[in-house]
Amino acid sequence: MPLEVAYSPLLIISSLAVAIMGAFTALRLTSNLRNLDAGKRKARVTQGALALGTGIWSMHFTGMLAVELPITISYDPLRTLASALIAVLVVGIALLSLHFGIRTKTRIAIAGTITGLGIVGMHYLGMSAISANCIVTYSPTGIILAIGIGIASSIAAIELAYGNRSLLSISAGSVVLGLAISAMHYSAMYFTVFSLSTDLTPISPNLLDNDRLALVIVLSSFVISGLFLLLAIPGGKTVNQTNNIPEKVIKSLTTENTITAELNNSVIQQDEIKIPYEQNKIQRLLSAKDIHVVKADGHYTLINDGSEDLFCPWSISRLEKHLNPENFIRTHRSFIVNRKQIIGFRRDGDKAYCIIGNQLALEIPVSRTKITELRKIIEEA
Repeated sequence: MPLEVAYSPLLIISSLAVAIMGAFTALRLTSNLRNLDAGKRKARVTQGALALGTGIWSMHFTGMLAVELPITISYDPLRTLASALIAVLVVGIALLSLHFGIRTKTRIAIAGTITGLGIVGMHYLGMSAISANCIVTYSPTGIILAIGIGIASSIAAIELAYGNRSLLSISAGSVVLGLAISAMHYSAMYFTVFSLSTDLTPISPNLLDNDRLALVIVLSSFVISGLFLLLAIPGGKTVNQTNNIPEKVIKSLTTENTITAELNNSVIQQDEIKIPYEQNKIQRLLSAKDIHVVKADGHYTLINDGSEDLFCPWSISRLEKHLNPENFIRTHRSFIVNRKQIIGFRRDGDKAYCIIGNQLALEIPVSRTKITELRKIIEEA
């Protein structure tokens, strides 16, 4: 016989808050990581995964504590722990895919799908931890709806948060992702039926009632997120660190002023424009002719040289002014491409893409105003 279920409004609001806080911490920690070496980047991604995974699990557990049943139930500790670990692991995989390699639409969709499935998997594994006095059954409709909400909302949240990586976009993405996690949970719960077990097991009362236990969980999650954000402050942007320039580069330049000018402004050497970038805390210069794609990354840019993304301290607008328009074209507000690297063009409904590089085969968005010019470039190639 199905049991009557009620919810605590206060705990529902608390679960929403902890999900949004976890999402904000993760997205903020992983903002503008291209100016960090691979080791520090991995550390920040790990912190972000722990913050978001903990936030997802805390939201789920607080949401379960919000459920008011006429019987006392217990949870299997191993399955409860496993659900938390799965949340952290899956979110970590999604974040790594976004921060190592070129962040394309396809990669964002994959990361969102992984995140959505991870949230759903964590939820149902956590539900399976209910181990006494209650039989839990799930509706196929609820499962399908939960998967759909989890994936679609996660993709939308990542798209929004990773648009220009500003504080506003990160905050908006955090709210969307936090609400997505909560919407998935409560949609799944709506289609979940709790029935009385035939074998009732005496359960000792908890040391803390549901409200106090939820408060402990929420506060713990907020403290973890806050500590991660505070620890990330010293690891801010360190673009102008001339001490990390190799000795042979320093010897080739006459004064410290020359070094600064060389790194912060394009210079002409042998009729080639040089663009500054940073890699492993070393500031270098890249010939413009070696650039395949430029992508906006907040107030900075990512330069792809045909093999990897390189962090550039310039904005895309400033970089565009230094690139020869005869060799480069701005296909989209967030992208500049090397005309010589364009090998194809593709339409997908109202959207258009140019294909870059034989080995990379990157699909770069093309705005409507640039479609005619892109077609002409390909026809003349």
